[in-house]
Amino acid sequence: MEELKVVIADDDLSSRTLLSYFIELLSEYKIVGQASNGKELIEVVMKEKPNIVLVDIHMPLLNGVEAAKICKEMLPSLQVIFTTGSEEFAVEAFNISAIDYIVKPIEKVRLFIALEKAKQSLQLRARTETKPVIKNKLAIKSNQVIFYLTIEDILYIEKEGRKSILHTEEERYESHDSLQELEDRLPDFFFKTHRSYLVNLRKIIKIKPLGETYIAEFTVPEKLAYISKLKIQEVHRLMGI
Repeated sequence: MEELKVVIADDDLSSRTLLSYFIELLSEYKIVGQASNGKELIEVVMKEKPNIVLVDIHMPLLNGVEAAKICKEMLPSLQVIFTTGSEEFAVEAFNISAIDYIVKPIEKVRLFIALEKAKQSLQLRARTETKPVIKNKLAIKSNQVIFYLTIEDILYIEKEGRKSILHTEEERYESHDSLQELEDRLPDFFFKTHRSYLVNLRKIIKIKPLGETYIAEFTVPEKLAYISKLKIQEVHRLMGI
């Protein structure tokens, strides 16, 4: 993916300066504009068409939530990260599909996590838009035998050592293809929820927390897949929550 364009919107100069400093440490992001109020943000987004905006909520003329909503209507692919001094607008922020919500003071690592989530969301969107129409069968080679699996029957794919294990309700199939290779051959309702799991989002019936991560459950109780803390919001978004 090419360099991602970022716009920073905050009425506090010191906050904009700090965010700029952190972002400039990452070579894959480029700051293309700044705004000190909601109306300026809309103007900058119209002009620069960025990939990501960092938006403070309490700004003059037009607050960040309203401004971001207008920006998303103009540019649906825009990834919005809110940076604010309070948590009171979190629900409203996610109602407009914000990718993350960071409470000040901004920590560098926390910002980098939010930017990574935005980048992954953009990559998923790009892959979805360019992926060709796929037939309803997936061919995999396992121990010199070729299996033709109905794509809808696959619950999830799990990395196990150097192999990928494809799980259906009744069977498991081994493949030497990597998760990335299989993801490239599957439709967009398969999502990499964890570094070791590629999951059919249509088959999930329950998600529950487990320590620092999450568990996806399916119709078969013993079949379970992990969802990382970094991916849970994106999974909720893709599933329409």
